[in-house]
Amino acid sequence: MIRGFLPRLRSIATGVLRFMLETQITRLATMAVPLWPRVRLLSVLVALLAIACVVLAVLSARTVFVALAPASPVGAWVVAILAALVVLELCAFTAIAGIEAVLQLAHDFGRHRVGVLLALATIVAALAAFLSVPDTAEISTEAWVALCITATLLVLTGWFQRTYRRPARRGFRDFHVDVIDARQFLARAVHGG
Repeated sequence: MIRGFLPRLRSIATGVLRFMLETQITRLATMAVPLWPRVRLLSVLVALLAIACVVLAVLSARTVFVALAPASPVGAWVVAILAALVVLELCAFTAIAGIEAVLQLAHDFGRHRVGVLLALATIVAALAAFLSVPDTAEISTEAWVALCITATLLVLTGWFQRTYRRPARRGFRDFHVDVIDARQFLARAVHGG
């Protein structure tokens, strides 16, 4: 009886593993690994994007659980887990679609326009962060998010300027080739290749 049960258990585990590898959040998280040796900053940003998706899913599940717990604790757990999975997948799908859109714009605009757009986005984010910080000593969650986005854009703008706008720099890279490589890499990662 146990010999017949072990292959079924192994089959179930294999099926669950295949299902998990087909999810968008797994694809988003595993995108950061091959990027690490070549482009570490982008690898860290993709990993932070995956972590942000997980945090958003956990916060959504917590909200659902708190709302439904007085009526049915068991039902609240089930619905909270389902809400977390749905939000996690939608967030990861949106992040991947956003990365695809940014790469398409980068391909269409070129490095000079992308550099200007990145600098403008950094200025707007810095202005939004400045306006979101209250006069009181306590900083709200929105202000922290705005400050984190501003810091990320500032680091990304500096990296972009060093990597793509200064040909005399030793690590200068060809922007067009990198964008095409990134689009091919994203296509392989999204389709499980």
